[in-house]
Amino acid sequence: MDQLKLKLQEYYQNYRKLDKQPKEQAAPKGTGTVHDLESDILTQFGLPVSKRFVQILHDFVNHGTVNDQLLDYVSRKLRTAARKYLLSPVMSDLDQLNQAMEQKRSPFDVLPELGYPAHDYAVFLIGELLYRRNMPAQDILDELQQVQVHNSWEDLIVLSKISNYSSHELYAKLKKYQLRFVDDFIQHIHRQETTRPAARKRLSPAEEGYKPNYKTISKVLVEDIVFDDKTTPSLFGKQKSGSRYTRITIGLEFSELNQLLMASGELGTQISNAIKKRLTNPASAKPLVIDIKAEFGEPLKLDNVYLEVYKPQHQENGKWAEDKDPFYFVDKILSKKEFEKKAKEAEVKTKIQECLELIGGSYVYYQRLRRLGITEDEAKLRAGLQDELLYKLSYYLNKLKD
Repeated sequence: MDQLKLKLQEYYQNYRKLDKQPKEQAAPKGTGTVHDLESDILTQFGLPVSKRFVQILHDFVNHGTVNDQLLDYVSRKLRTAARKYLLSPVMSDLDQLNQAMEQKRSPFDVLPELGYPAHDYAVFLIGELLYRRNMPAQDILDELQQVQVHNSWEDLIVLSKISNYSSHELYAKLKKYQLRFVDDFIQHIHRQETTRPAARKRLSPAEEGYKPNYKTISKVLVEDIVFDDKTTPSLFGKQKSGSRYTRITIGLEFSELNQLLMASGELGTQISNAIKKRLTNPASAKPLVIDIKAEFGEPLKLDNVYLEVYKPQHQENGKWAEDKDPFYFVDKILSKKEFEKKAKEAEVKTKIQECLELIGGSYVYYQRLRRLGITEDEAKLRAGLQDELLYKLSYYLNKLKD
């Protein structure tokens, strides 16, 4: 433990020195030492270098002074985190990815716990392809494994900085390794650089530090699409609620807008072509506004997809609060088939829960009959628990309520 305290003290001192250096320095002296110490300390406890565990160390260095009490406190906190992590049920990589998608966990937590670096390409695979584009988790896992096997992480970064990347020898090399999403990744990087040169990348709710209230919407009439070279698109229109329409604004990425347009038939294709023409025309007014009804004679109906959206939140009196405006960010786009499958699964789970509650309640009725002096066999028969397996299930379900 003395050795650990020395490492924690060294980490504290190096981090504080680093924190005092100018933020604009790209690679300040000491960065590697801090990261190495983070890895060293967490590994000593059997913890991966993921965001949630590194945060324990970041909280530690925010204290004004370091002393034995603080070092003991941090050590206990790390031990507790390690005990909980190491004793958690063993899950396959695929199950971990699926769970991460359901819980919207930060890729910076997920990747180290799967044994992969929090590299730009890996973050893209999980944050963009898995979470946003809803690609199968197995495809993402296969891609991560391929990059790791061939140690292609740095090659991907180098290639992403080349304009005519598809003619470069590195591109042929990566394609030979059968990496499937190289083009998607590089186009995603280039699109961010060209369409938002001065814009700060939108942080996810997890990165901001709040848990959003997700809702699913459909039957949206889009009247206008607005964007410029520094911001992502916004859809302005109306959402059908019962027999009425209410105003709504939806913020989304270009890839998501393209996905919506491609799912909207001929009108969607026409709008997509109009957007491409304006993006390639330097004389186009900024911001770019597509008045759909004026240009195409009717609004765009988004009735063939379901959007999982959330309202952004802000700090108010030290607490997170939703914005009051009817503005939402898109988190996921589901096809009608995907939505119906998800809704059916939720309905089946609810029905199963109702059945289990009824079975558990049968044991209470059985006990009441026994207290009235009715024989065990007769009581089981009246309570519908004459089957021994059903009786045991009812007994244990009832025990859960105690």
